[in-house]
Amino acid sequence: MAKVKVYWSKTALKGVEAIGDYIAKADPERAIEFVRRLLDSTSHLETFPMSGSLCREDRSCRHVVVTSYRVIYEVTDRGVQILIVLKPGQSPIRFK
Repeated sequence: MAKVKVYWSKTALKGVEAIGDYIAKADPERAIEFVRRLLDSTSHLETFPMSGSLCREDRSCRHVVVTSYRVIYEVTDRGVQILIVLKPGQSPIRFK
């Protein structure tokens, strides 16, 4: 199967950075590990872009879950676009 490109939006990357900053206040090493885990959680999408579950908010998007964080993405003709990373209990008003 051909691989597709995975792109992270600025919004998604800012969210990952904010999560890392928050965790780093208590444990900097854990923050680095968790941010790495979040970023790595999408590597399989290069080969299996449709593997994430459909989002309840928008059925044209999918998500993968890392602990209780949701990585929301959509599959486009360019590849996989990571739109936003949601914290536990966070519900987006709009993520496209």
